[in-house]
Amino acid sequence: MDKNGMRVWVEKVWSKRPGGLLKKPALLVLDQFRAHISETTKKCFKEAKTHLAVIPGGLTSQLQPLDVSINKPFKVFMREEWNKWMAAGNHDLTPTGRMKRPTITQVCEWVKTSRHSVKEEIVAQSFKKCGISNGLDAKEDDILYEDSEESDASDCEQLNFINSDSGTDEFLGFTED
Repeated sequence: MDKNGMRVWVEKVWSKRPGGLLKKPALLVLDQFRAHISETTKKCFKEAKTHLAVIPGGLTSQLQPLDVSINKPFKVFMREEWNKWMAAGNHDLTPTGRMKRPTITQVCEWVKTSRHSVKEEIVAQSFKKCGISNGLDAKEDDILYEDSEESDASDCEQLNFINSDSGTDEFLGFTED
C-alpha cells in the first residue's frame, strides 16, 4: 500500500466505520510504515478528525494491542476451525486427486467465528496494557508493567484452550482449482 492507497482506505473504510460518519474525534494507532506517516495520510486523517499515535520501530510487540494480547488467542481459534474442517474429511478433490484448499467463504467464516471467540475483556485489557485506554486517574497504570508472559498465561486460562503448536501455520498439500 502507498499513500494513495491509504487515502482510499481512510475514505472508504475508516470514515465509514460506526461513529465515523458523525465525525467524532478518534484515535488510530499505526506503525511507522511509510504510507502511514506521510503528510498526505496525516492530512486525510486530520480531515476525518482522527488523531494518530505512531508506534516507534521495534516496539510493536509491546505497544500494539493486537500483538500484545489478541493475535495469539485469535490464531488458536483459527487453528481450531482449521482442525474441525480437516477432521470433517469430506473435502473436494482436484482432477489429480489432491485435496482442494478451503474456500474463501469458509475461511471468512472461520475468521468471523474466531473474532467473536476472543473475549471482549481480553481486547479491552490489551488496550489498557498498551496504555491506550487507561483512565486518567492513574489507577490502571500498573497494567503497563505486568509481565507479558504472565499475562499470556492468564489470557490462555481465561480462554480455556490448549495451545497446539504443531509447527506450521501454512495450508500444506493443497493446489489451486
